[in-house]
Amino acid sequence: MRTSYIIALATLLAGVLLVAIYWPGLHGGFFFDDGPSILLAQGVRLETLSLESLQQVFASGHSGPSGRPIAQLSFALNHYLSGFSPFAFKASNLAIHAANALLIFFLALRLLTGAKPQTERHSALIAAGVLATAWLLHPIQLTPVLHVVQRMTSLSALFLLAALVLHVRARSGRPSLIKLITAWGILWPLSFFSKETGALFPFFVLAWELIVRRSIVGKIDYPARGLAAFAGLILLAATAYALSSRGQWLWAGYELRAFSLAERLLTEGRVLWFYLGLMAFPQLEALGLYHDDIALSTDLFTPSTTLPAIAGLIALIWFAWRARIRAPLVSFGIAWFLIGHGLESTVLPLEIAHEHRNYLPLFGILLAMTYALYQALQRRGVYKTVGITLAAVLLANYVFVTALRSDQFSNEGRRTQIEAQHHRSSASAQHEAGRIMAQQADAALPDTPIHSLAGAHYHRACELDPNFKMCWLGLIHLNCKAGKPADSRWIIELARRLQETPFAPSDQTVLFSIKEMSIADSLCLARTEIDGLFSAALANPRVSSGTQAMLHSWHADYLWLSEHDLEAARGALARSLTLNPANPSNRLKWAQLIFISGEREKAQQLLLGLRDENFSADERKTLNELLAAYNITGH
Repeated sequence: MRTSYIIALATLLAGVLLVAIYWPGLHGGFFFDDGPSILLAQGVRLETLSLESLQQVFASGHSGPSGRPIAQLSFALNHYLSGFSPFAFKASNLAIHAANALLIFFLALRLLTGAKPQTERHSALIAAGVLATAWLLHPIQLTPVLHVVQRMTSLSALFLLAALVLHVRARSGRPSLIKLITAWGILWPLSFFSKETGALFPFFVLAWELIVRRSIVGKIDYPARGLAAFAGLILLAATAYALSSRGQWLWAGYELRAFSLAERLLTEGRVLWFYLGLMAFPQLEALGLYHDDIALSTDLFTPSTTLPAIAGLIALIWFAWRARIRAPLVSFGIAWFLIGHGLESTVLPLEIAHEHRNYLPLFGILLAMTYALYQALQRRGVYKTVGITLAAVLLANYVFVTALRSDQFSNEGRRTQIEAQHHRSSASAQHEAGRIMAQQADAALPDTPIHSLAGAHYHRACELDPNFKMCWLGLIHLNCKAGKPADSRWIIELARRLQETPFAPSDQTVLFSIKEMSIADSLCLARTEIDGLFSAALANPRVSSGTQAMLHSWHADYLWLSEHDLEAARGALARSLTLNPANPSNRLKWAQLIFISGEREKAQQLLLGLRDENFSADERKTLNELLAAYNITGH
């Protein structure tokens, strides 16, 4: 009973500390890719709990191959209850993070106790509490809380951890088929459809079966062998798919990146050690939303740390193998860390580094570190004193750095300026700092420090990354805002980069922004200049046909709504429909254009054929208004 009270009190204190630390950050706004995944995703704008609206929610996700419908549903429910309140979204993230910490505690306690006698469980309870608190308050965990879209990461982890706890309980005591069915049949799919990293669940379970459970029972039983075969089949099937013609879309992303597969793999060896440094003793200067300032490894010797990093990883794997008998939890912790990076830090053409990728892997390193504390707690004298002191120092550092970061994330101006200061070689950090400065009222005055500072950040971003494009648009818009003409050299360089450099997914935002700014009359470019920028992007050989269709559609919006040239708009939209004739949004737009042009009968036929299509709420409203002109009721 006394132990239960202590656990309850410790949990309450940890919760109060968590809220106190994160309270400033909860008042920050949306940023980075919160926009496309949440604010601009029509399905997230849930107004009624109807079957049609829920279908729109599940179809609104564009992150990952699955669309991550469970995460999108959670965003939609947030909107349904509180609109687009950043505080409500971030508070929900914090609640998920706290729930995950409880699961981490129960998992750590189960791992540390294992087959230990009752006399050692007091030390295990303390060690598990320290581990869960460290995981809860570690500064590397901040972005899955305050960067709203990273709920995909924490929500996936919630279901994965719950599934793992159930599996471990089902396999540690009396076998429970219900627990196993719940873990594998319900929680695992929920994890995967929150984010694809949930696919790693069988490999986490396999590591526990082969390392931890084997050390307890002394053998690998038939269920564990069956799981090993299942995991092997998953790897084999995934490899076969990736190498097949159907899986080539996985590698197509490298056409949009400034690095090759080999360069990414070489660089990730150094990135993993960078992550390990952040986990063991995080420093505020090293943390950040962007890490594009990490130099690419072009070969084993460039930079010089590449080969030692890879050799170090091999040594770490060897150490984990050797430790599996005498220190199975250390071995399991290392295996957990490496498995956790199995998708996002290996062959897939993702960006080089992001801190949120360590949300689950952090547990493995903390487990290995906590095992040392657990051993120290069972000894008297200097070992116990040193162990407790080190744990206290590390926890204090985690709390201090997380509190500083939370305050930093409470204000966009503060956050972006600090990150630009800490990451001087990051083009993304410099651009973000410039963009936030450019939003200030004084940026419209060409002789103010704010205007100069914004321009300096934009120029720095353009210099740092020869493929970066948004910085040039930022400079153009900054001059327009200040009533100055855009420098023709900026327009020429932007067009060159749009046509000749890799066209990353984020580069689509450049053309979308050009279209939106022009319609809002906030971009001082002539029609010939804007037409030229669209033509440059469309001439890029790396732009897919699907993206070309999108660009033609946006160009049509500009020609229609800004230039009021219906004939040119119809021509651009016709080219879009030729490339993607099934797109319902563009078909609706085509119906609008021909309706305005006076082709009423043809427009009516098109509109009737669109009634059963899956549209956003705004598009459905437009369709119904057009149908009402014919006295036809929409769906």
